[in-house]
Amino acid sequence: MKKNAAIYCRVSTEDQAREGYSLGEQLEKLKDLCKYRDYNIYNVYEDAGISAKDMEHRPAFQRMLDDVKNHNVNVIVAYKLDRLTRSVRDLEILISELEKHGCSLECAMDDINTSTANGRFFVRMLTVLSQLEIERVSERTKFGMVGAIKDGHIPVRKTLGFMRDKKRLIINPAESDIVKRIFDLYLKGNSYQKIANIFNEENVLNKKWLDSTILKIISNPLYKGDFISGKRVGNPVLYENVVEPIISKELWEECQVQTRKNTRNYTRRNDYIFFQKIICPHCKNIMACKAPGGSKKKYIYYQCNKCKTSIREDYLVDLLVDEITSIIEYDISVKKFFAPLLKHKVENTNELLLKELNKLKDKKVRLKEAYLNKIIEIDEYNEDNNYLETRINDINNKIKEEQELEQFNFTFEDLMLKRDLEFIKSINDSNYNNSFKIKWKELSIKEKQDLIMSYIESIEVIKKDDKIEIKNINFRKTFIEEYANLFNNGGVSGYQEILMNDEKIQVEVSKPMTRKDAHEYIKRLQYNYPVIDYHEVPKELSTNNKFILKYKRENVLYEPMKIIPLLNKKGITKITHYGIIEIPIVHSTFIKI
Repeated sequence: MKKNAAIYCRVSTEDQAREGYSLGEQLEKLKDLCKYRDYNIYNVYEDAGISAKDMEHRPAFQRMLDDVKNHNVNVIVAYKLDRLTRSVRDLEILISELEKHGCSLECAMDDINTSTANGRFFVRMLTVLSQLEIERVSERTKFGMVGAIKDGHIPVRKTLGFMRDKKRLIINPAESDIVKRIFDLYLKGNSYQKIANIFNEENVLNKKWLDSTILKIISNPLYKGDFISGKRVGNPVLYENVVEPIISKELWEECQVQTRKNTRNYTRRNDYIFFQKIICPHCKNIMACKAPGGSKKKYIYYQCNKCKTSIREDYLVDLLVDEITSIIEYDISVKKFFAPLLKHKVENTNELLLKELNKLKDKKVRLKEAYLNKIIEIDEYNEDNNYLETRINDINNKIKEEQELEQFNFTFEDLMLKRDLEFIKSINDSNYNNSFKIKWKELSIKEKQDLIMSYIESIEVIKKDDKIEIKNINFRKTFIEEYANLFNNGGVSGYQEILMNDEKIQVEVSKPMTRKDAHEYIKRLQYNYPVIDYHEVPKELSTNNKFILKYKRENVLYEPMKIIPLLNKKGITKITHYGIIEIPIVHSTFIKI
């Protein structure tokens, strides 16, 4: 009686590339073997493009096993043993099943027959060697992947904000601002859905935005320069600093903290300025928002859900008004002025923008050819063409902005000079003291919320009876980092404690300069305002072994406006002297301690 044979063929893409045999070639040889053995071919089972790592995910293989269990097949005929399995564990399961149902196994190229004990032993030895090889290949692949990832060859599909330069992943300047805006909007308290709605209303990139898309972007560490591999197989490995980041690590981490905050149960309304910012003075929880009902005048309150402590918002605003106005000054008169030039000088993305523009133009040409050759329909052509037109217009606008900045020849010293001159002009304005406080009152609730969300992480308060005090303001790391970056380039000023006529005060301090640069800077200031005075004083060692800047103010009609840390002739950062810029007393520019 003839045996019923099941012919099994399998090939993966890698197998065919490496060894060159196809399903057709295997099938032809196996049919010849069945003819030689006088087997009746019951069925042919083919798994194309599938690995032999396991048996569960091969549909044809599973159908063949079902026929074995139903006693429709007496013998399995395969080209080589590794076509069936490369796993010792799977081989034991397979041989056990075949023995249970009276089915044998033959391989054309390995001279295998499991109908004898020697044959089964030989099969096991071959499988051990095969599994060793596949594990060695896997190790070599992983080792090569690690090197590639560290070189910036990140194995990801098209990711918003990035582009390929040969194999390396680099920032796409035409899209990176969109990514930065998403993180900025989220940090200001906007939900994933709200951001998606904004982008859909503005038709950003001429595509449909979903809340899930925003979620993936916010949680993707690639935007801070890191990459995680192996997440799908449950063995994640973090590679840090493998690509140039679009946003800072501090901003990415703050957005993850914001995500955790948003998952908690907070009462939220649109009219709370300090939403998720006030820390309970007693139990240190974030205070929730609460407004009283009734017909009486309503006050905005923040209440702790745990200990029921409550604080009125208008009291907080009164206490924080000076800090808030300082933030407004930074936001509207410094950051927007210096940041574009700083970004341009650091990045200078003209070349990348032109490269991306040419790629899009080439795509547009190919799209038109596809339509003319009737490969695509008019609707598909119009949709893709509109998208490409939008992208081309966006990039042209960015190129125009870069060209305008290229023509802007101010150095950072020029910009600092301009800001100091504007300040000197403003001291003759009696309304200067209140200008930013007035600006705060003019802002909408949403604008106030955005300002606080952008710059402040949390506010610690002290409450005794009905009296509250501000214990500490914790600024966001992104704000501190950005401020430091602009300070180092002369964009903004910090404050330095000095001892003036035995009284401690804090005065604005510029970035360090050489004495030569400082003198040149003073000449430029005095050219516009000859009444400016300047002198230098050494940094002294106080009784507690700390350095302090100490000087006697001879002219009581003058006050310090700014101090300049002076570098030595070689530009080494050790500061031993300070230059003090003084102006006539019209408006107090220093803060008493």
